[in-house]
Amino acid sequence: ENVIVMQSKDEDMKIGYFYDEAMKYKRYKTLIPQYFDSEPDLDEIEHIYYMDIDMMMGAPFQSLVNGLDEKYGTESIPSDGNDKIFMFSDPLSATYVVNSGFIALDREKSRRCLESWRKEMDANPGFPKDQLSLNEVFEKSGEDENYGCEIVPMEHENYLRYTVNESFMLNMMDEEVYPNLIHIYNSCKAEKFSETSTELFVSDVLMLSEEEKAKHGYGKAVITPSKTDWESTQRRLPELAVEEEDDGHEDLTYFGA
Repeated sequence: ENVIVMQSKDEDMKIGYFYDEAMKYKRYKTLIPQYFDSEPDLDEIEHIYYMDIDMMMGAPFQSLVNGLDEKYGTESIPSDGNDKIFMFSDPLSATYVVNSGFIALDREKSRRCLESWRKEMDANPGFPKDQLSLNEVFEKSGEDENYGCEIVPMEHENYLRYTVNESFMLNMMDEEVYPNLIHIYNSCKAEKFSETSTELFVSDVLMLSEEEKAKHGYGKAVITPSKTDWESTQRRLPELAVEEEDDGHEDLTYFGA
C-alpha cells in the first residue's frame, strides 16, 4: 500500500532520440516532480529522494536524511534564491562532477535545475552519459549567478560507498557499521563479482534469515551484465538504438519524505 508504480510516457523518454538508448531513462529522472504531481496521493510530499535500483540501504534511511539536511540543507532550500539539487560527488571519474545515482530534491525548489538538466540532454543527444549534461549545468550555473540553479556536490563520508571491486565489497563486512547507501555499481563492475560473494554480501547487508536466503536467493539474480557500458555505446550505431530491447537497463526508484 506504500508503493506507487508510475507509468512513464513515451514522449517524456524521447524513445529513439538519443545515441545511447539508455539515456531515455536518465531523462525520466528530470521529470520526477511532474510525475509526483500526477498522483493525488503524493500531494503532501515536499522532499523527494531518488535512488538508482542498484543501490541498497546499509543503515537507517532517516539518519541519512537528517545528516544531509544538517550539513547541506537538503530540506531547507531558501525560497528567494536559486533552485538546488543535491548529488554525491563521483569518486570513480575525473570527468564527472557528480553521480546521479542518488538525488535529493525539493518538489518545488529543484524544478529549474531538473529543467536545465533536461534541456542539456535534449541539446546533446550524442552524450553517452547523463553526467556530461550535469557537467554543463554545473559549469553554466557557476558562470552566471542568475542561472537559477545550483548543483550541490555532497561528500560521501559514511553516507555512501561504492563496491568498486569484489575485495572492497567483502571488506565492508568487517566494518562496525555499513554506510547508509551502498552502490552496487552494476554498469561497469558488479557483473564481474562471483555469485557466492554477492550472495554473502547482500544477505549480510539485508540481515536475511536462513529461511529468507533459501526462499528468495538474494544475490543470485541481483547482478546482470549491462548492455549500455561505455564500450558497447561506442560500437552501437545510432540508427540501431531504437531497435534495442529495454532489458539490461536500470530501473527507477523513488522515495518521498
